[in-house]
Order: sequence, then C-alpha cells, then structure tokens
Amino acid sequence: MLLIPVTALAQQDKKAYRIGGTVYETRANKSRPLHYASVSIPAYGIIAQTDGNGRFELPNVPAGATSLQVRFLGKVTIDTVLQIQGDKDLQFTMLQSDFRLVEVNVTAKTTTGGNGTTSRISRAAIDHLQANSLADVMALIPGGVTVNPDLTNAKQLNIRNAGANTENMNAFGTTVMMNGAPMSNNANLQSLAPGITGGSASIGGGASPNAGFDVRNISMNNVESVEVIRGVPGVEYGDVTAGVVIVNTKAGAQPLTIQGRTNPNVYQLSADKGFNLGKRSGALNLGLDYAYNTNDPVQQYLKYRRFTGRAMYSNTFFRQLSTTTSLDLLYGKDSRNANPDDQVTKTASSGEDLGFIFNTRGTYRINKKLWLRNINYVARVGYTVKNSFYETQNTAANAPYSMTTNNGSMLTNKPGTDIFDVDGNKLNTDNPLDQGYFATYLPSTYMGRYDINGKELNTFFKASATFFNKIGATNHRWILGADFKSDKNFGDGKTFSDTMPPMRSFSSVNSTFRKRAFKDIPALTQVGLYAEENFNTRVAGRRFELSAGLRFDHFSGGEHALSPRLNASLEIVPQIFSINGAYGKLAKAPSVMYLHPEQAYFEYVNINEIGVSNIPADQQVLMTTTRVFNTENPQLEIARNEKAEIGFRLNVNQATLRVTGYKENMDNGYSMNRSIYGYKPVVFNEYRRTGDGSQPIYELAASNNVLAGFYMPTNNLVSRTKGIEMDLDLGRFKAIRTAFSLNGALLTTESYNKDYTYFDEFSGNAGSDRTHIGLYEAGMVKRYDQSAVTMLRATHNIPRLGFVVTFTTQVIWNESNYQRFGNDSIPVKYISKEDGQVYDYDVKRKDEPEFKDLLRNVNRITEVKESWPPLVTFNINVSKEIADYMRVSFFANNMFRTYQRAESKRVPGTYEKRGNRFFYGLELSLKL
Repeated sequence: MLLIPVTALAQQDKKAYRIGGTVYETRANKSRPLHYASVSIPAYGIIAQTDGNGRFELPNVPAGATSLQVRFLGKVTIDTVLQIQGDKDLQFTMLQSDFRLVEVNVTAKTTTGGNGTTSRISRAAIDHLQANSLADVMALIPGGVTVNPDLTNAKQLNIRNAGANTENMNAFGTTVMMNGAPMSNNANLQSLAPGITGGSASIGGGASPNAGFDVRNISMNNVESVEVIRGVPGVEYGDVTAGVVIVNTKAGAQPLTIQGRTNPNVYQLSADKGFNLGKRSGALNLGLDYAYNTNDPVQQYLKYRRFTGRAMYSNTFFRQLSTTTSLDLLYGKDSRNANPDDQVTKTASSGEDLGFIFNTRGTYRINKKLWLRNINYVARVGYTVKNSFYETQNTAANAPYSMTTNNGSMLTNKPGTDIFDVDGNKLNTDNPLDQGYFATYLPSTYMGRYDINGKELNTFFKASATFFNKIGATNHRWILGADFKSDKNFGDGKTFSDTMPPMRSFSSVNSTFRKRAFKDIPALTQVGLYAEENFNTRVAGRRFELSAGLRFDHFSGGEHALSPRLNASLEIVPQIFSINGAYGKLAKAPSVMYLHPEQAYFEYVNINEIGVSNIPADQQVLMTTTRVFNTENPQLEIARNEKAEIGFRLNVNQATLRVTGYKENMDNGYSMNRSIYGYKPVVFNEYRRTGDGSQPIYELAASNNVLAGFYMPTNNLVSRTKGIEMDLDLGRFKAIRTAFSLNGALLTTESYNKDYTYFDEFSGNAGSDRTHIGLYEAGMVKRYDQSAVTMLRATHNIPRLGFVVTFTTQVIWNESNYQRFGNDSIPVKYISKEDGQVYDYDVKRKDEPEFKDLLRNVNRITEVKESWPPLVTFNINVSKEIADYMRVSFFANNMFRTYQRAESKRVPGTYEKRGNRFFYGLELSLKL
C-alpha cells in the first residue's frame, strides 16, 4: 500500500481546488471573526488556522466528497461534508459549548477509524460529571463503573481489564498522552526493595513503579477533551500494550473562568484565562488549580494536596507554522501524619512530587502542489523531584545488620578486633572497602525511618510527515515518522540510618536492606520508526477505509520489537450499516525498575552472643556473613500484547448502535517473581565459643547448605481477555427534551503465572531448619475474572434555561472470580539446597525427612466461583447555567442508598456489603 503512490504516479488525478472562508463567533448577539480557529480536512492531511480576520485557506484540495472540521476552545466542533468540484468560499459560525445547546454532549461518543475503537469525552461531559481526575471520566466508557471521586490513592488507568492479577500490568501498558507527548512512569523507583519483598508499592503514596502514571497530577479543569483508544491504536503510538488516553489541554482565548468544587472528600479551586494578544501575536492561556483531599473526617492525619499551574502560548508564523508551547508546574503530596492515638506503631509517611513539563508541538503546512502536506513535531522535557519517607516503631524487630555491601564480607560488632577459630584461622575479613563498617544486632523495638529521593528526567521527541495523493477514485494519506524517548533517575536514592534500618522481610529468609543511589543507574532509551498508509475508496458505491502500518522500536539493552497494526471498515448498506475490524501487536519496554533491579542482600549470623547471660556485655560477639546477589534477568523480553476486534455500526434514523467483540493475548507480561535463577546456594557456618577471656577462640558448631531466595524481574505474567462492548445512542426526543444512551461491556480475563510455583516449609532462621525448594507444575493456578456492566443514561435538557439533568442506572450484572488448579499436591521438580541445581522430584522419597517438607497443604477453596447477585444503583447529575456568567452543578451517587448485603458462596455465612456509599458534590463556576 505504501508503494501505490509511487508506482501509480501516471494515474494521479491532478484536479485540486482552493477552499477558503471565514469563521465567526456570536457574542452579545453580534457576529465577529474568530481568531486561531483550526480548520482541517483530516482525510487529506490538510490543516489551517484562521488569521486575525477569521480567514482561512485550504489549498490543493482534491475533487470529491470529504469531511471538513472546525475546532476552537470552548466552541462546538463543526463537522460537515463538502462536495468539492471547484473553488469554494465558505462561512461558519461557531456556537458556544455550554448547557444552552439543543443537543448537549455529556456522554462519551464512540468512534472507529485509523486508531481503532475510541471514546471521545468533551469538556461539557467533564463539567457535568465533576471529574477530579482522569480516573473519574473512565466511568463514561463501555464497561466503566462509577466510583466516588477522591484523590487519596494513586490513580492509574486500566483499559479492558477485569483481572485483579493483571491490574498493574494493564496500567503499566496504558499510555497517557498529554498535548501529544507521553506522561512517563518508567524512571520511578520510589519503592523499598522489590527484589526482597516482591512488592512494588510506592512508599508514602504516589504511583507504584510497576504500574502507570498517577493521573491525579493532571487537573481536569485544564483539560479541553479526552480520547480513550480501547482498540488497536495507530503506529504513531509506541511503548503501549493496553490502550492510549489522549489528553488535550486548553489553548487559545477564553473568558476568565473560576471554579469551586466540594464533596465529602475533596475541596478544589481553579481559575483559567485565555488572552488574545493581537492579530499576529498569538494567544496565551493560563490556568491554576488547588485541591485538598481527605477521605474520613475522623482521620484528618491522612490527606493529599495538589497544586498545578499552566501557561500555554499558541500562534501561527509565516501563515504556515502553527505551534503551541506550554510550561506546566505539578505538585502533589500524600501525607500521613503521626496519629496521636497510635502509641504502638507511631507510623508517619509522606510522598511528595514537584516537577515541571516543557512541551512544544506544531504543524508546518506545505501549500504547494506536493504530496507532502505537512510536517508535525512534538518535544517534551519533564523533570520531577520525588521525596518519600516512611517511619514506624518496629516491634519484634531483632535481626542482624551489617553495613557492608560487599559479597562475602564477615564483620563483627567489634571493629578492629580479630576473631580466630581453634586452628588459628582468622574468621572476620579485612576488606579496604569495609573500613569503618561493623555489624550490629538490632533491638526488639526501635523507631525506624527510611527516605527515598528520586529525580526523574523524562524526554520525548517526535517528528512525522504526512503525505497525500489521489489516484483515480482512491485516496491515500500516508505518514512517516520517528520518535525518541529517554527516562533517567538522578536521585540520591534510598537512605536510612545504619543503626535503624527498615525492618527485615519475612518473605525472604535472612534478607536485609541496603542503601542505593539512583543516579548511578543507566537511562532507559527507546527509538521508534513507523510508517502508515490510510487508504479509502468506494467499492460498488460503498465506502471502504483501511489504515495499515508498521512500527519498529529499539530499546535499551539491544531489544527490539516489530508492531504491525491494521484497522479497516466497510459500508454494507450506505449510511445505515457498516462493519469494522482491527488487528495489531503492541510492545511495552521494561521500566528502569525491571531493567536495572536492586541487588539482593542477605545476612547470615555466624556468631551471636548478644544477650548471653554468662558473657559480660562488653565481651559479647556478633559476627555475620553478608552475601550479595545480582537480581537482573538477562533473558528479560519486551512485553507484547496481541489485539484483535471486529464489530458493526447500525444507523436507524437518529439512533446509532455499535457493537465490538475483541480478544487480547499477552504471554510475557512483567512482574517481580520467584525464578529458578533466584535461588542461590550458600554455606551457612555457625560457630560457638571455646574458653573464656577477652580474646575467645571459636569452633565450628554447624555447617549447613541453604538457599538464598529473592525476587527477579520476569516475563511470566499471562493474560488473556475477551469481551463484547456495546454502545447504543438513541438520540434526543424533542417532544420530551430527553436523550437516551445505553452502553455496556461483558468481559472475561484469564491470568496466571506461567512459571513454576515455588514452595518450602520454612520453620526457623537456623541453617538446620532449611530445606530444598519444591517446584510445582508450571502455570499451576489459573484465575478467571468476569464482569458484565451496563449504564443507561437519560439526559433531559431545557436549552433556554441552560438546564441539564442526567439520570444514570448502573447495573453490575456479573462480578465473579474463581481459580482452576493443576497438580498442586506433588512437586514435579526441586531446587537442591546442596548446589542450587534443579532436579526431578521422586515421589517415592516424599516421606524422607529432607523431602516431606516440600509437600504443601492443598486448599482449593478458591475453586468455588465467587459470584455476586446483580447490583443496581442510581446516580444523578444536574447542571444549570445562570445568565451568561455562572454555572452550578450537582451530583449524587447511589442516590437511593442501595446497599446490597450478599452472602459469599465461597465462605457461606460471611456477607459483603456492596455498592458505593451515598455520595454527593457541588460545583460553582463563574465566567467573567
């Protein structure tokens, strides 16, 4: 398809015309030219902006029918079809996008095209919903569920996902594009030690390093529109596996708008103003936002604050170069102050983000009769300082801690004093790198604190060229582009006092923690090249559209990925019935946490005389051996997701029905998990004192082979999702001034770890307590999550009053999960503690002492399908324009206070209270 424009040059239709005109707006019943309105013909890649007199010109427009769009901040988009048979001079008058329109758009609109199945959400819908974050508007897409808005926890987006096991990977593979550039979480390292704990939760709050960008940092009051690509995105979008959320912020002139919002969780105040600087001087749009959140009046020590500021300048130079340049300031802070009623743990924590984003993008239009229509560019530089801490009073915290980071170092609590065995061999080591370090035995109770400082630098650059030519009755718009992305963390990293380190982890026996500087970690880089052909024609009078492209990505570490993607649609009955389909492969690079994980540290106590009553305190010796292991996975692959969908659109009068069936397969998603390479053999020697005196001699009391186990980055996560989405728009019935829409989704997710299940019956810290590691069948446990949700919305409006009310009936028809087990009672292999090698398990030896502890207790209670009965809740949203300068909005979720008390099928006799709690909010907007 890419070669067609070249090979068929002789057949090219050379007829092209000029389309010009003027765009107006109406204010105070007077019509006046509108500056900087965007006028485009997307199918041909032609775009222009109106000048100071509201004039525009679109040169070299091919003959035939095509769609023309006119867009401007705060105005209703004009989308009309033109028949081009000669030069034209047009006039357009744009209406103010408010609640006085006859047909007000307060729901998500589903479309299909070159970017697959997409939901478009307007500014009016955001205002009507009173969204505090992008997570709130996801309730508008098919399958979305209304949740009470809050900013307490990090908000990371999921698209077409029902599985609890796959939430983090789905969010990690969801790209948030803001003004043409991705918001990145790839350099986030705000976690204690995923290699030891297996968890990647961000300390103090904020985004988890193993999931997506925290969208709480995006103020919805600065957003003009949102698009959610649920299907197969075009090849211009890289580093993605789940979907794309496109955020366009406000640009251009607008009245001063002040908004105040309150609900039981959030207080928010914002202001926006767009200045027209003159006919040739461009426009400047400024915005400020402050939000304060606390979820429980009796827990005021838990809170979140956000402040954002934005300045965006837009202009057109030389009548050909249209640009927007913005500077964003982002500040967010999660706080957990010490609770004065908590005298046991005295826990306090904080997660603070402070950063800025510089973004510029533009389009250079080619007005000559060339195939090249325009050149687009995007450049983004973001820098965020993240400071987190966590402190708590640890109890039952007795454990050894050695300050060294050197593998094999044996240190004592008496630096400068040598320890010898009965043969005269020196036991403690002398490593120049350990100068000044010593071992200590932590008390049972102590106040521990650790801090994590991250400084994330994210850069993104992209350039693309759009070409168009017409060959007979076929139109060809093709795109060639390249992008570069880099993520680097320059932070000081993880720090704490050596005498008050984080409390040991029980999941990894003998494990310990060490400091780490992030600035020493290499950057993660990605280079992408892509080409795409957008082809359309008519076959027997029926429109056929095809978008086909290929993307090549090269990632740090030498890995690369090819991503072919295809979207197509065909009219079966013109203007009434059409079908569409899509197929594509998507790839997501590992983050810095996965590509450069922290080393795993272990502490083995060789001598411990601390607290021994018959040894004077000043003579008690503690000696430990420190072992250090590299947790990097050299076999780590690029995560890939294969997506396919097929659907249809049916138009009957004013009603439109869209149905899409889809299937997604991911066989190598990222996770921190156990691995056969994550168990290392260690000789654990324990000594006892012989004789008395200040210079004691020690003899070997026990020597045992043990395994040091840690977590590694893996590609073991398998996720298979299939489902059906439906979107029915019945339109507005004038007689009752009400529009009806119904959307919903039915989906099932199968997820599992395709590696072995690792098991050992650990009973103590002593070397004699340690066993081999049993390996149970690979992919032993498979989890199935199912969800079925519908949303019926009835929107009644009275245009002359500026009054809009939406009643929403939400029905969760099915919410269930269960597991299926393979061989979960007998290991198939084991890792030997003697040498760390993997051997086949002989079931005949299961009763022998060294193997009987490898048999796990079988518990299949989760095989019982936990399925809840249908849950119906009702919500209401009301908006009212007052004159031309004020708007009041109100919402109430679960307005009839429906609280379902359902009995568990898995554990009869236990009950769960389901349904959102009754919740309401109010917003006041002033337009001056």
